[in-house]
Amino acid sequence: MIKLEIHPQVLTALAQAFPKPNMAAAKALNKYVRVLEKLLFESWLHGLTPEQSKLNLFGISLYQLMARGGQIGPQKIRVHKWLKDAGLELVQTVTKGSNLTGRLSQVKLTELVTMTNTLELKEEITMNINRITDREISAYLTGDQEANQALFDLLYPEYDESTWTEEFILEHFDPIKVDVPSVESYIVWLTSEAKHLSKDKKDTAIRQARIVLGCAKAFNGWYLQRKKPSEFGRMYYEGVSVQNVNKELRRAMLGNAWEYDIRSSVVAWKMGFAQEYLRSRDIALNVRQAFPATLNYLEDKADFMRTVRLYVFDDYSKDLAEFHMKLLKRAFTAMSFGARLSICGIKEPVIFGL
Repeated sequence: MIKLEIHPQVLTALAQAFPKPNMAAAKALNKYVRVLEKLLFESWLHGLTPEQSKLNLFGISLYQLMARGGQIGPQKIRVHKWLKDAGLELVQTVTKGSNLTGRLSQVKLTELVTMTNTLELKEEITMNINRITDREISAYLTGDQEANQALFDLLYPEYDESTWTEEFILEHFDPIKVDVPSVESYIVWLTSEAKHLSKDKKDTAIRQARIVLGCAKAFNGWYLQRKKPSEFGRMYYEGVSVQNVNKELRRAMLGNAWEYDIRSSVVAWKMGFAQEYLRSRDIALNVRQAFPATLNYLEDKADFMRTVRLYVFDDYSKDLAEFHMKLLKRAFTAMSFGARLSICGIKEPVIFGL
């Protein structure tokens, strides 16, 4: 989690401007800082660009910071506006975003703010990671319970222990049991032995691993992958998941598990129902007789695609082979997930009498 320490002069000035009611300034500033911390963490969570990392920039919505950062005083002045007018801004706008384009503002923290990111590896740990005990490494990497719970609450703000039954969780999430020691070892490997990864890739992997660790620690060893189903039938997930992390981290998360790479999985799955389909329709054919092209696709996909290319395109020279195969792959992927045939494009005009 990202924690911000604000210079005392900010609270002093705010309290002098709004002395009543008692503690109003402290409460207002605390709310504003909590919102800013969350926005900064979300920016870090989605990954910083090389430029942002180099220049200490974050991509956030200034509108959300202003709207959610609270108000103060009888005139309901927004804390964000007051800080700006008083010359006590906590963030400096480098590039302003736009609600129309969805582009976030690029900001950097001012000298009035000191930031600590509890999910980033401290330099003294990375320098001495081979000289401390496994227990010390585990305690550091997983963080304390308060930090882990704060991370979990941020990623799952709607969590309610009384309503999140097993049925509810399985409906909205795909939970996985995390091999915590394996993920910890993976982070140690990244820090001490991974010499051929770029800094950006290494930072991304460490960030994702520590997110998984923190959430798993707060939820009895389970990590909840929030479902995001595609309109075409494929299941995706929001945020960090086994689907979008690198294969090494995926193996570490799952631990003692097998990985299968199923070729043409959708077509193969559908063919699993072929015999049942023929039987239900009283079709007196076996699977090979009824679906010869589909079986050819599964048994020798390369030959099948070359044959289709031969019949689809007039010019099948070697120079166009890669381009044609990309088009065919897109077409077969669309059909596999239920796309329908349709006519599109511009037809040539027909001029009668010529």
